[in-house]
Amino acid sequence: MKTVSRSPSRLSLARLAVTAAFAMPVAALQAQVVDAQRQAYDLPSGPLGRTLNSFARQAGVLLSFDPAVIRDRQSPGLNGRYTVDEGFSALLAGSSLQAVKNPDGGYTLANATPAGGPLPQVTVSGTQESPTAPLSGLVARRASSAMKTDTPLRETPQSVSVATADQIEATKAMSLAEVLDYTPGVVSQASSFTRMVDDVRVRGFNLANANTGMLRDGMKYQPSVYDSSQEPYGLERVEVLRGAASVLYGQLSPGGVINSVSKRPTSEPYHEISADIGSYQRRQLAGDFSGPLDEQGIWSYRLTALVRQSDTSINHIDDDKTYIAPALTWRPSARTSLTLLANYQHMRTRFVAPASAAVMVPGTIPRSFFVGEPGYDRYDSEVYSMGYLFEHEISDQVKLRHNLRYFNGDAQFNYLSYGTLNTATGNLTRGVVNRRELSQGISTDTSLEVNLGSGALRHKILVGVDYFDSSYDSRRYSGTVAAINLYNPVYGATPVISTSNIGSKTATNQLGFYLQDQVKLADKWVWLIGGRQDWVDSSVLAYSSNRLTAQRDSAFTGRTGLVYLADNGLAPYASFGQSFAPQAGTDRQGNSFKPTRSDQYEVGLRYQPEGSKTLLSAALYQITQTNGLTVDPVDTTYSVQTGELRSRGVELEARSSFGRLEMIANYAYTDARTTKSNTASEIGQRVSGVPYHTASTWAQYDFGGVGLAGLKAGVGARYQGAAPVAGLNYQIAGRTLVDAMLSYDLAELSSSLRGVLLKVNAKNLFNRDYVVCVAATGGCRYGEERNVVATLSYRW
Repeated sequence: MKTVSRSPSRLSLARLAVTAAFAMPVAALQAQVVDAQRQAYDLPSGPLGRTLNSFARQAGVLLSFDPAVIRDRQSPGLNGRYTVDEGFSALLAGSSLQAVKNPDGGYTLANATPAGGPLPQVTVSGTQESPTAPLSGLVARRASSAMKTDTPLRETPQSVSVATADQIEATKAMSLAEVLDYTPGVVSQASSFTRMVDDVRVRGFNLANANTGMLRDGMKYQPSVYDSSQEPYGLERVEVLRGAASVLYGQLSPGGVINSVSKRPTSEPYHEISADIGSYQRRQLAGDFSGPLDEQGIWSYRLTALVRQSDTSINHIDDDKTYIAPALTWRPSARTSLTLLANYQHMRTRFVAPASAAVMVPGTIPRSFFVGEPGYDRYDSEVYSMGYLFEHEISDQVKLRHNLRYFNGDAQFNYLSYGTLNTATGNLTRGVVNRRELSQGISTDTSLEVNLGSGALRHKILVGVDYFDSSYDSRRYSGTVAAINLYNPVYGATPVISTSNIGSKTATNQLGFYLQDQVKLADKWVWLIGGRQDWVDSSVLAYSSNRLTAQRDSAFTGRTGLVYLADNGLAPYASFGQSFAPQAGTDRQGNSFKPTRSDQYEVGLRYQPEGSKTLLSAALYQITQTNGLTVDPVDTTYSVQTGELRSRGVELEARSSFGRLEMIANYAYTDARTTKSNTASEIGQRVSGVPYHTASTWAQYDFGGVGLAGLKAGVGARYQGAAPVAGLNYQIAGRTLVDAMLSYDLAELSSSLRGVLLKVNAKNLFNRDYVVCVAATGGCRYGEERNVVATLSYRW
């Protein structure tokens, strides 16, 4: 949970919580060492191979076997708490097979040992944790975002955090920003904004649309931040790669990338239906269905859907959504797969306009006040995407991937904004905004992964080409409307809309070629080196002047890193990476602006003991972004590219599972500020809304070991320190927020209720009042009030 309070002493408590996650008492671990080796399983009956794979995946172990040995064999399933060895023994009872543990901690399926001695093991060739498949628990060991290949986090020379589907469910994350609440280095806007669009900062830099760092299944996603938000219920995991990463993805913010991984068809049946009721008349029905379509497992499907109607803590602001995501996988052989993915989302809400800190911070504006007009304000968006993921192993050494997606977004975005407030009378003037946002995008990525060498020297070479073609048509109109009284609002005014379109249409296409080599030496050293060449063509049509401005940019970016893999689980690393981002406009001489360039230096340390479900990470970094725009000293109506922004900091993260206890803890220190500018007052100014200190911790415990079978509880604390506000000489106060979760498996009451779970989540449990001011313009919004949701789900 969170630890709510305004007093500085609460910061100490938040830091103590983070420290506790890194140094848990040894005596407590020893007290539950026997039971800690057991884990709860509920595997249905079915083909033995499918059941064994499900068990190995949930247990977090590598299982190798020859499919021919278990063909046509059935399993009665598994229900209860077992160690890994006990589970394999139960699943293989009476089969004349056994699971033999290998020196590396994995298991190989072999014939059972007869009286005369052991028989030879059957072939070794199996699977392990996948960065795109379901994962049990809060601790991931592998990711694909950092390398565009399936790579252990321990072998990655850059900071990566993974929020799993189990974490999303446990914390009841309702937006992508809330998914990242327990991730270091991430700062988001208020929930009233991030429920509508995905807009967060990582290491002090904004990641909003595809060209600043938002990915879906490893490819750039929506062309505009205002298209919509991604639904967490449709995600298998969210990976955050922090720091410069243009080598793999082209033009980006130097803060990194956020890669959302879609739920995909599974090889074993999975069905879930759930119903929510909660604060502000929240009502939601959701379902997730997956499994094979034939006995051979050649075809499998998944269907994820959600429909919601809800009010919010702000008057006249709804939170209604419809989401559906079908998926189909064709796997004609073990070497080839094609997955078709699509999703459709319709959101109906209203925009929460920001107000100045001068009136928001003192609490002048009532928390529930709606500045707009119910008959005029609207945010009604429809987005859909469709595409495929294709993979084929040409040989044991060469793998081909080809992925493609089409995205379409259409949003009607009307709202009234804050004007001038007469504090004596409470009368507030209002501005009028009328927008239609149309977006389209095509993303494609084709690569070859080549594995060379053997023994002491091995290469994993990745060569590829990706392309992103997008258009963003924003038609904007202003207008006038009557003022409203802040303390006694009377609605019904009709805005008068201008006929002058002050919007623009932006078209961009980006082509990039990349080459990367992961060199592994003696299973102790991993050296990463990569390079990329990009070409970007863009044009902006200003509707007010009918002027078309075209621009062509190109950039080469590089990356290198080195990791040492110690026998005791430590993995120190050092890396250097680059990013770039084009900038529209021209200088006084009419020359197009060059892209911003960013260099990042990072050193870090990971610790992952062999066979454990613990991953500790620490990183120290510095990012310097150059070619920033600052005022031209000769003619202040123009800009020159001598601005510089620097971000440096420390990040700590711990994720671990100790039997029935699972924990996440993190801390980040971020110093992001302007270091060069032609405006003297800007030099040394910190990035708006980014505090020096953030920390969070989440812990959940299964009480089955103390006689309360079926009961699980979770608690979290999120601390954010004081943050600067753009253009002001004071900071927004820090806060600590507390979350909680309590769930109960109703099967403990009756066997007829097997699969039924009741769960209650609370965010901002103590209803802490706070203000969020992250926007570069200094606009502020109130933070979300306490929100309680009860979920009744049934799984089979």
